[in-house]
Amino acid sequence: MTTSRLDNFTDAAFAFAVTLLVIGGTEAPTSVDMLNAALAEVPTFAIGFAIVAMFWFAHVRWRRYRGEGDGLSAFLTVLLVFLVMIYIQPLRAMARSLSTFLGGSGTPFSGDVGDLFLIYGAGFVAMALTTAGLFAEARRNPDLAPAEAHAVVGELRIWLILVATGLVSILLSLFERTEDFAPLVYATLPLSIGLFVWRYDWDGRKAAKE
Repeated sequence: MTTSRLDNFTDAAFAFAVTLLVIGGTEAPTSVDMLNAALAEVPTFAIGFAIVAMFWFAHVRWRRYRGEGDGLSAFLTVLLVFLVMIYIQPLRAMARSLSTFLGGSGTPFSGDVGDLFLIYGAGFVAMALTTAGLFAEARRNPDLAPAEAHAVVGELRIWLILVATGLVSILLSLFERTEDFAPLVYATLPLSIGLFVWRYDWDGRKAAKE
């Protein structure tokens, strides 16, 4: 019962975070210009929604591996909820900046790129590190099958790749000469994670043969 209530709370928190990304604000459009302005924010919403969904779905997968859990499990879950409520604002700013850069017609983000990705990177690293902590904690489940335990290690390493990527972006954002490269670091994630997923022994068969 406790686990169910905690997961319901987590789902509700992530759902609320998504509502903060809603296009066009809370007021219904009353003119074509307002409607067009609202629709111009769709790319920003899509980017933010995808990233929030990535963290939420990771928690869903973690729960499947962890089972009931204990006090540490609950603490890390509540910490993730706390962080997503803070992270959502720099995520909106980053998503708007990226959408405008890619040719979107929404309201552009005005400000220093380095400052934006320093703040965004801090939130991203905190979220990814907490998620990595959840998968590290899931290894404590005594009921994990060997293949599941191997998959949990794979998940943990993926989130550590995300943490490392965020830290590199933060480092680049600190210096004026390199701050423009801070956003580009995140573009390497499909390649780095894709290569890892392709090469990793997810079911542990190779390890069993050694």
